[in-house]
Amino acid sequence: MTKTILTAIAGLSVAGIASAAPISGDFNLLDPSMYTLTATPLDSADAGRGELDPSFYSAIDGPYTAFAAATGTIGFDDYGTDAEDDILLTSFRFVGGVAEVDGTMSFQFFDSDENLVDSFGVTLPQGGNFIWTITLNSEVIVPANGLIQAVVGDEFTGQWFLGTTAPIIGTNDLAIGGNETDASHRFELNGVLVPTPGAVALLGMAGVCATRRRR
Repeated sequence: MTKTILTAIAGLSVAGIASAAPISGDFNLLDPSMYTLTATPLDSADAGRGELDPSFYSAIDGPYTAFAAATGTIGFDDYGTDAEDDILLTSFRFVGGVAEVDGTMSFQFFDSDENLVDSFGVTLPQGGNFIWTITLNSEVIVPANGLIQAVVGDEFTGQWFLGTTAPIIGTNDLAIGGNETDASHRFELNGVLVPTPGAVALLGMAGVCATRRRR
């Protein structure tokens, strides 16, 4: 079990976090039927994962640091995976939360050229910071390598925690994100690979051939 150590990052403004972020106005708030949520305490990084699909990127462990709660863009970061194709995101985990009950938070995914690829937003049913597990029942496809940005909805405030522990799966560039620290944001990407069009065509041809052999 990971010991929780939570400190404030002094001397850095929230605006400084996002100064080089690929800002987008997209806030794709999903209907509650499109996801389920699990919140676990900050000192239980392994709890709440359950039977999720494999991770392509995982950086959840503490110790944690946090900027002051804010609205709008609250942070962005990069991630790298070994995936050969895009990833169909079936679940997403992050450390943080909103200060208000039923506050909203959206996660936006960009490719390495800072083009918005996909996004999703959820309503968090309780205030406070937790390790949130979001199991998606909606198609969200993210790049194998790219950038992620968190945005808190209007009239709410929230935090997305950072940590100095290196990712246990995947890679992260500490120079990206404008954090001005040796920390990176805490999140995890779980899912399955999205086959390329060529691979889908090959699978289709294999099915045709198998059908012919059975006749």
